[in-house]
Amino acid sequence: MKKNNNLLLVDDEKQITNSLKRLLRKENHSVYIANSGKQGLEVLKNFNIGVVISDLMMPEMDGLTFFEYVQKVDKEIVQILLTAHATLDSTLASINRLNLFGYLTKPWSVDELKNTISKAFEHYNLRVENKLLQKLTKKQNKKLKEINKELENKVRRRTLLLEEALHEGIILLANAAEAKDGYTGEHIHRIHALTLDICIGMGMHSHQSERISSFSMIHDVGKIHIPDFILNKSEQLDKNEQELMKTHTIEGEKILGVKSFYMIARQIARSHHENWNGSGYPDELKGDKIPLPARIVAIANKFDDLTYKSPYKEAWTHERVLEEMKRLSGSKFDPEIMAIFLKIQKKKAMRMI
Repeated sequence: MKKNNNLLLVDDEKQITNSLKRLLRKENHSVYIANSGKQGLEVLKNFNIGVVISDLMMPEMDGLTFFEYVQKVDKEIVQILLTAHATLDSTLASINRLNLFGYLTKPWSVDELKNTISKAFEHYNLRVENKLLQKLTKKQNKKLKEINKELENKVRRRTLLLEEALHEGIILLANAAEAKDGYTGEHIHRIHALTLDICIGMGMHSHQSERISSFSMIHDVGKIHIPDFILNKSEQLDKNEQELMKTHTIEGEKILGVKSFYMIARQIARSHHENWNGSGYPDELKGDKIPLPARIVAIANKFDDLTYKSPYKEAWTHERVLEEMKRLSGSKFDPEIMAIFLKIQKKKAMRMI
């Protein structure tokens, strides 16, 4: 940044301004002269002045009034008052009020004059530079905010696309498992809706509710490895067939890999056939040892299995299903979650009346 060295001298006595100009001719300043406050203001309009030295006692407009106008023109201009010893004491309060840079007395010390002017220009250029830096910083911060906002939008859009792709992948896996089990594909969407209702009823955060309900759709993904003749058998399975059927829980966990993103999905796939009293499979987990997502999906899955027809059973009435679910509460199902589920079903039944 080019430094400002423009100095304005204002005094109604021409010999004073001329004398000051001669003293400063070897200094690195561009000196402008005005012999009244009015002339001084005209100079300020036409030139980029950095420092102003003005006499105090002038006709028409005294120095303090002139400085008040200067501050309206440009607050950054450094102002120095030139005054006689006799008037100094009476003007100190006004000097402080106007926040002037300093004052020089008549007669002046040449060294003090040059030193004061030099410091005044340093002060002015430092203030201007600081102001420019603040303006630049503000502009850069604004630009940075715009960049961050755009990045956030890009991340949000890409996250949405990723979530859509993952959700589509979940549905494809679920449909593949359902196709082997003789279902039409509606089962997985009913499980999703039932699971979501329970999660919301339990007061879960929307993100957690959606995560559990989405992964509920692939609870039976392990059935991909179960032979079709077992999945579609209308008669009671024999002991060996039952044991083979139970392996779909472990196979489902294996299919879902080891990445942390699918942890809830693996919990559901492996443990949705565990029972509250410890009589389930594959690990005979009991009570709170059963992962919460699996306990939720177990209720949704059983309700849907009993409510709709399958290759091995007819559909039950809604009343009969609820009675059976109540009976199994505390043995097969978590009683607290079951109470929430039954309350949800009661509200739905009331809305249908």
